[in-house]
Amino acid sequence: EHGASVLRIESRARPDFLRLYALGPDTPHGLEGSAMFDGLNAGKRSVAINLKRPEGRELARRLALEWADAVVENFAPRALAGLGLDHASLAAERPDLVMASSSLCGHSGPLRDYPGFGGQGAALAGYNLLTGWPDRAPVGPHGTITDSLAPRFLAAALAAALRWRHRTGRGCYVDLSQVEAAVYTLTPWLLAFQGDGVVRERRGNEDPTAALHGLFACRPEPGPDGTPIDDRWVAIAAWDDDELARLRAVTGGDVAGWCATRTRTEVAETLQAAGLEAVPVADFGDLHDDPQLSHRGHFEPLDHPVLGPGLYERGGFRLSDAPSGYDRPGPTLGQDTERVCEDLLGLGPSELAELRDTLR
Repeated sequence: EHGASVLRIESRARPDFLRLYALGPDTPHGLEGSAMFDGLNAGKRSVAINLKRPEGRELARRLALEWADAVVENFAPRALAGLGLDHASLAAERPDLVMASSSLCGHSGPLRDYPGFGGQGAALAGYNLLTGWPDRAPVGPHGTITDSLAPRFLAAALAAALRWRHRTGRGCYVDLSQVEAAVYTLTPWLLAFQGDGVVRERRGNEDPTAALHGLFACRPEPGPDGTPIDDRWVAIAAWDDDELARLRAVTGGDVAGWCATRTRTEVAETLQAAGLEAVPVADFGDLHDDPQLSHRGHFEPLDHPVLGPGLYERGGFRLSDAPSGYDRPGPTLGQDTERVCEDLLGLGPSELAELRDTLR
C-alpha cells in the first residue's frame, strides 16, 4: 500500500491457506474464489514455486539473496530449515539479510513446536478468560485474534530491522511469537494482577471503571432489500456519576427502553449531542456507508479478474508527502510467475519451459 513490491510465494501443491478456506461445492471459482484472500492481498504479486522441488527451492533462495530487501515467513518452526531457506542458511550467504518469522509460540522456548492457529493463540495468551459472560463458559474473541494482532507488531519490527541495516549495514532476524504479542496487549490486566493479586475474569460488556458500560438493542432498520433487520445495537458508556445523570436525563432513566424505540444512529447522535459516548455497533457491510471512512478514501474500488468489482480496505494511516493505495486487487495464483522469473532472475524461455512443473 505504501510502495513496497511484495512477492507472495505459493504453489498449486501448497496454495495459501486462505485460498483453500473458501473451497466448497457452492464456490464456483476454485482457488480463485476466496474473497478473504483477495481482500488481504491487494497489491501483492503471486509467484508459483513448488518448494518441494530442489529447483523450486533454488529459485526462492535466489529471490531472497539477490532481490529481496526482506524475507517474511509464517511457517511452523523447523519447516524452512528442512528446505534450506531458514535464516541461518540464508544469512550464511548474505550476512546483511533482514528476515522476520511469526509462528504461534516463536522459534525458541519450551513451546516452540506447539502447532496451532489463532484460536489456540488467543486461549494461550489469556483472551478466553476475559471474553464472554461471567456466568457462562469462556468464549474466545471473534476471529483469530493473534492472526490480526501479530502482523501489526511484525510490520513495526520489520521496519525497525530495515532501518537498522540502513544505519549499520548489518542484517537482522526478528522472531515474533504470536502468543507473546497477544499477551502484550493484555498488559492492563497483567499490571492490575501485579498490583493487587486479583485475577480479572470475563464481565460481559461491563467495565469496572465506568458508571455504565454496555450494548443496547435498537429499533430494527430496513436492509438493502427493504426487509427489516432487527439485530441492531448501540454501545453506550457513562464514565462517572455526572455523565450517568445526564444519560438518565436524556433517556428518562430507562436506557434500554429508550434505545429500543430509536435507531442506532438516532441514539448515537442524540447522546453525542449531550456530550456522552455512544456509537452504533457496525458490521463490515455497515462500514462501506460510514461517512468518515468515505471521506478518508478507506475503501478503494478495484476489479478482480475472477471475482469482479470489489471494495478493498486500506490501512488507517496516510502520509502527507507520499501517495499510497493499491495498483490492483489480490493476485490469482501464479499470476506474476513468468514476469518475476524473467525480470528479476533473468530466466529465458527455454529455462522457463524446463521449470514448467516447478512453476505452478
